[in-house]
Amino acid sequence: MSIHLKDWGGTGAPLLLTHGMAANVHWWDTTAPTLLPRLHPVAMDFSGHGDSVWAPDGVYDAPRFVEDIETARRKLGWEKMILCGHSMGARVALEYARRHPRRLLGLIAVDFLPEFYQSKARRFEKTRTRSQPVYTDLVRMIDKFHLQPAGTLLTGEELKDFAQHCIRHGKEGGYTWKFDWRAFLFPYEPIWETLAQVDVPSLIVRGEHSTVITKTDFDRVVAAIPVATGLEIARAHHHVPLDTPLELAQAIAAFALTLGA
Repeated sequence: MSIHLKDWGGTGAPLLLTHGMAANVHWWDTTAPTLLPRLHPVAMDFSGHGDSVWAPDGVYDAPRFVEDIETARRKLGWEKMILCGHSMGARVALEYARRHPRRLLGLIAVDFLPEFYQSKARRFEKTRTRSQPVYTDLVRMIDKFHLQPAGTLLTGEELKDFAQHCIRHGKEGGYTWKFDWRAFLFPYEPIWETLAQVDVPSLIVRGEHSTVITKTDFDRVVAAIPVATGLEIARAHHHVPLDTPLELAQAIAAFALTLGA
């Protein structure tokens, strides 16, 4: 599988950045450059997302995405790295840490859903069962672009500008979103048992106004991981890398210092 990477270069400690469901490397465009030169940030597109290839079988799950991370690590020639994931990417990062702790210097998990409660599942079901949308009117498509969940500090114009990073040419000259719609079938199993097996120094980050991870679940996650600290970033909603990229960069850099990186 061909995995697309965006490499900002640098000679600092290696940092691999992973994105959430239906997202791509551009979620890190503002955070990553500010981490130079202390860190060497690289963002990756999971298979079925961004400019990485789509899985022929349409199956996207934690084992496949964990292997995507391994593919990226090997391609970069990194023996050990700091792994930072947002949303679904944070869940995958935690599973990677459980399986491959010796390949990590540390782990950062940013605003993720620990468990798919029934209220959320019902709202998500309509999206999961749709077929890949194709548009012929690019302007109308951009107007339809929105973040999920919708809360954000970005303005309407900033969202329209950002939408340009999330579009690809579809079939018959049309356009579609830059991810395989079948990725919405990613299984969101409760993550609580995984957390106790994460034997890596960890930083857990929550946006102050997040509706994805409640304050109660956030505290429970921090308590469940053997070596973990928690940080809540003021003003941010779920999409912390977009809402407060500089504050997130400061948190990542400070955590890297505690690792000796």
